[in-house]
Amino acid sequence: VDRLHLRFGPSSIAGNGFSAWVSEPMDIVIEGGAQDGTAKGASGGRVAVMKGVNHEGLRIDGSVGKSFAYGAQAGTLIVQGNADSRACIRLSGADVIFGGEITTPLNGDPLTSSTTANLKGFACEYMTSGRVLILGDPGPYAFSGMTGGVVYQKLTPDMGFDLAALRRRIALGAQVEIHPLAEADVPQVLELLGCYLEALEKTYQYETAEQIRGWSGAEEIPLRFVKVLPKPEKK
Repeated sequence: VDRLHLRFGPSSIAGNGFSAWVSEPMDIVIEGGAQDGTAKGASGGRVAVMKGVNHEGLRIDGSVGKSFAYGAQAGTLIVQGNADSRACIRLSGADVIFGGEITTPLNGDPLTSSTTANLKGFACEYMTSGRVLILGDPGPYAFSGMTGGVVYQKLTPDMGFDLAALRRRIALGAQVEIHPLAEADVPQVLELLGCYLEALEKTYQYETAEQIRGWSGAEEIPLRFVKVLPKPEKK
């Protein structure tokens, strides 16, 4: 399929509503960051918010503001850095990848604060459909009101983010369950990771891409990821 490619960089910060209501055949890459409402209402295409290059030639940021992918129905939406609160609120069909990873050990943190989290709170609130891949800390009050779709969550036990820590991140009253990956989930995770790797290589971040390839073989995926699903409705 022919695509219309837009690229902003090497160090750009987009304003509120950047790439809102994006659709096919748009393919948008921004190196730097973006503010609130990025990719809200997406119905197709691709948006990748990647780290930008600062005056010293270092890759930094790659983060977004509040309500990333609000109500997005379709498309592939990628954030390399962190996301402010209510990322993927009312997500209803898009694929979303959050590449920000845990860099500071949690050390028994009660996890009621979003200070060090990669997603700053209420992630996937009222999500009804779609696939979300989270490589870092989903933040407090996660998955509140989630009724559909699937979240593939990476665990990082060596940083203190294990199953118990993930459970403490789930919102009180959220009707979700944590499951190990089934065999059919592995290609789903690999597909989403492949989209992220493509975005990394498109922004010349080959070393970061190789680091991810080092731990993301098909045999290792079930050991590193779990999935979060809504509880089945009681009849």
